[in-house]
Amino acid sequence: MNRRQILRYTAWITGSAVSASLAGAVLGGCSEAPRGTAAVSSSSLAASTTDTPLLHYFSPDQFQQLGQLVDAILPRTDTPSATDVNVHVTMDSMLGQVMDANYQRQFKDNWLALWKYLGQQNFAGRDADQQAALLSELELNTDAALAKAQRGLVEVKQQTIVYYLVSETIAEEHLNYLPVPGKYEPCISVESVNNKAWAI
Repeated sequence: MNRRQILRYTAWITGSAVSASLAGAVLGGCSEAPRGTAAVSSSSLAASTTDTPLLHYFSPDQFQQLGQLVDAILPRTDTPSATDVNVHVTMDSMLGQVMDANYQRQFKDNWLALWKYLGQQNFAGRDADQQAALLSELELNTDAALAKAQRGLVEVKQQTIVYYLVSETIAEEHLNYLPVPGKYEPCISVESVNNKAWAI
């Protein structure tokens, strides 16, 4: 699964075009960071092993809720959850160090609307099924008053899917992965490779 496929897959799942900033960061693989910060790779961002990573974009409270949100989007099943592969850490780093200032402002506006809505709905106090139902209800809502919160959810969902699929853990442990490619075999069936896409 290459990066273009990941972006198409993400747009298809969320029913919304992927932003130019996110597409550029993913397709570029590594973007120049704003002055005063280090360049960050979208495929191998430093994943923190501590409970309190250095935050670049979100406040500590927002970051905690972001973790709950991305796990509601991609919970742990027979594969790791979003936070298991540090999607929330990647998202914070990308937004704070890679994305352009215009996108940062636009995302922040939508995120704050989403954060307020989730707080009003006691998102953190609900169980996993209730959280999933709440997010689904917001995503399908047609109330103009919730448009920013809805857009914030779509943006978080898109970034969650993209950063999850490009993570090293998912590529190496849950997709077919060859660090050094072997011979090229065109037109093989997916059954012959354990029904898994190839990580690229």
